[in-house]
Amino acid sequence: MNIFHFSLTLTVSLLAGYGLYRIALKLVPIYLLSQPRLLAGNITKEAHKRHANLLKQKPSLKKLELEREKLYEEIRAHTEAVQHEAEAQQARKEELKQETQRMQRKEQHLEGLHARAQAASKLLESAHSDWKSSCAAVHNSLAQQCGQSSDQITRRLQHDYIHHHTLEYQKVTQFMESELSAQARKKADMILTNVHSRYSPDFAWPKMSNIITEPNQGDIESLLDKHGAMVDELREISGVEISTISDKSDDERIIAMKFAGGFGIHKEAAKHTFADWLAQRDGSFALQDIYTSHLRKLNEQARKLGRQAITNLGLHDIHPELQYLIGALNWRTSYRQNQWLHTMEVAVLAGIIAEELGEDPQAAKRSGLLHDVGKALDYRIEGSHAVISGDYADRFGESKLICDTVMSHHSDLVIENPLAFTLMAADTLSGARPGARVNIEEDYQLRLSSITDTVKSFAAVDQLNIMNGGREVHISVHHHKVSEQQAQELVKQIAAKIEADVLYPSQIKVQVSRMVQSQAVA
Repeated sequence: MNIFHFSLTLTVSLLAGYGLYRIALKLVPIYLLSQPRLLAGNITKEAHKRHANLLKQKPSLKKLELEREKLYEEIRAHTEAVQHEAEAQQARKEELKQETQRMQRKEQHLEGLHARAQAASKLLESAHSDWKSSCAAVHNSLAQQCGQSSDQITRRLQHDYIHHHTLEYQKVTQFMESELSAQARKKADMILTNVHSRYSPDFAWPKMSNIITEPNQGDIESLLDKHGAMVDELREISGVEISTISDKSDDERIIAMKFAGGFGIHKEAAKHTFADWLAQRDGSFALQDIYTSHLRKLNEQARKLGRQAITNLGLHDIHPELQYLIGALNWRTSYRQNQWLHTMEVAVLAGIIAEELGEDPQAAKRSGLLHDVGKALDYRIEGSHAVISGDYADRFGESKLICDTVMSHHSDLVIENPLAFTLMAADTLSGARPGARVNIEEDYQLRLSSITDTVKSFAAVDQLNIMNGGREVHISVHHHKVSEQQAQELVKQIAAKIEADVLYPSQIKVQVSRMVQSQAVA
């Protein structure tokens, strides 16, 4: 069965293959004959298209011809330019060649000059050497004839020349110093004469007192016996030293009260408070309230005086705190001179002197007005009142020139400018004017004697110098006896003893120096 099916399938396949072969045999020749005809038709169509395009592009070909001719022209122009540049380069090469030859000739000439210069230098050195030898021979010959060497003669001539001209210069210098001194004295006398003629104060110096006397005999003593604790209270709230003054009789009865130390306004308020209390003589006296009332009035008066000083002098831009301190000087005295009036006088005098010298009168007035504000504070700040014044002026916005000038008026700061000398002169004039200060010669001698006795009570003191009218005490001690640490303690002890035992205005500066001595016998 399988064989039959296989034979049948094979027979059918062979028949189908033969049929397809016959069909293909007829169709292939037909296809092959049709392909050349199609190719020929396509070629013909493409030829017609190209022919049409060529007919359209005839104008473009003419344009290309024109552009080609232009390019040829440009190429010819560039070629000619390159030829001209080449010719110029060739000409420059020729010039450089000629310049090179010329430089070579100059170098050869310079080499010849250099050789001649070297030869001349050698000749000069030889001549110089011969000259030095001749000079040395002449010097030796002269030295033998004179009996001295050239160095000795040179030194002697120098000495004679210097000595001769030194004498001349000394004479000229001395003459110029005397002339300048005479002219300066004449100018100073003229300025002071002008100052005196321009300044005439219209106020009378007030006689200030820090002592309250009893209106009736026994009033103060009776009041203190009954209410003595109130004096201690007044002393505590005011910070002022309050002491009694007794008569010189045998019973030593208390006749007055003395107010000293502390802030001037506080002292004045305490004095007014005690005067009111003495008038009432009442144990129920409202001490604190009365003192506060007086203090408030005096503070307002101080501010008013400060503003008045600024207005009268024509100044401005001075801090209110400085104005208050200026006004507070009304209750501060130095040698019994009212310091507010002294400050005003110094400011006016400084302004006049500055005008005479051609300096700034406003700056002179300003420094004069501020120069003693430290006296209102020296009861609680250690140091010179001039330094305190300068520090406070700087603290409240014054310029460095004003601050330095204020510090220098007692030489605490050494500066040399016209404004500083103007302030010193004005301060001296105000203090030395007749009637301005009370400083009796006897009191002055007693004060110096008290300072001397107090200082010499210390065994370590070798030498003592009292300077600046009793304001400075300079003490010398031997360095073997007193060490550096002991010197620091000694100066504090001496200052404390002077403060306790000596009556003096203002402040006393104490300085202790350790002294080293060397001796030789000639």
